[in-house]
Amino acid sequence: MLQIVGVHGIRQGASATTAELSGSWQESLEEGLADSGHAAAVGPLRLTVPSYQGVYPKTATRYMRLGSDAADPDEDAPVDEEEEAFILQALAAYAPSAEAEEDDSPMAGRTLGAGRLTPRLLRRAQAVDRVAGKGVTDRLLWLVREAHGYLRHEETGAAVRAEVKAALAATGARMVIAHSLGSVVFYDMLSRGEVPAAAGGGPGVVSLITCGSPLSWLAVRKGIHTAGVPLSVPAGVEWTNLYAPNDPVNKGGGLSPLAVGVTDIKVDNGKLNAHDVH
Repeated sequence: MLQIVGVHGIRQGASATTAELSGSWQESLEEGLADSGHAAAVGPLRLTVPSYQGVYPKTATRYMRLGSDAADPDEDAPVDEEEEAFILQALAAYAPSAEAEEDDSPMAGRTLGAGRLTPRLLRRAQAVDRVAGKGVTDRLLWLVREAHGYLRHEETGAAVRAEVKAALAATGARMVIAHSLGSVVFYDMLSRGEVPAAAGGGPGVVSLITCGSPLSWLAVRKGIHTAGVPLSVPAGVEWTNLYAPNDPVNKGGGLSPLAVGVTDIKVDNGKLNAHDVH
């Protein structure tokens, strides 16, 4: 039986258990294989998607809440200076020309309501929307703030990686499918050498499929990748990246301009749910 481990993004982990995530992903994968005509060649498979909602902070932002006991939106903590700098950098990497579009007048960003975002962030969000399209930042901010929780807090990141590592060890899976922030998590694991080796030695994972990956703009963040160096995976790992033209998270493009050894495949995931894992 082909064993596969999936690494979910934040939204798939909002309240689902490992069993629910695994069942949902496997159903989609089996439907896709049946439609492609390759189901018989692949044979039986089992897809395990470990949920890390139990180790991810419940102090989630108003853009994304994890778990049924998450805080009320009105009780969300405001963005502090360190997180503000992170979001500004992330949005600038997503739309470099947006900085030139910002309104630098004294009251800019101070007349858009209370909320938890600072005037600087509101100005940057408005500028990104002018460059990339209205409403883009509304779809990006949940990912950026939750990514901050992973990339800037070592205890959180280590706990998330431990859940994935345990699933790999328990299943012996040599294929990984990673979606959205999950691709950042697994790339981080590869970079840190935290992926269990195969029983007989050598790479434990030989096939990686990323989908809807924000690695093109989050990889420059501290602790995940060195700026100016191409993205890459260890020798012996075949890396395939799926991207949808209407997905705002990957800006509708693949990773090959920034990575070595990756095969980009363009997919049609519609317009309304272009970032959806299915």
